[in-house]
Amino acid sequence: MARHRKCATPVPLDRARRRLAAGLTAASALAATFLATAVTPAAPPAPDRAPSAAGSDLAQASGK
Repeated sequence: MARHRKCATPVPLDRARRRLAAGLTAASALAATFLATAVTPAAPPAPDRAPSAAGSDLAQASGK
């Protein structure tokens, strides 16, 4: 049986590919974080949920 070997790629090209992949991953993570915090959802809240006027901290402090 013949052995299959990986083609020899130049080391600087491989390093550049890894840096590009890491940079694109970091950029996409930052973009996703920005979009998650900056964009309001298009759908309205579910009809079975009451609008949240007060946070849970206030409800715990008032004893309710």
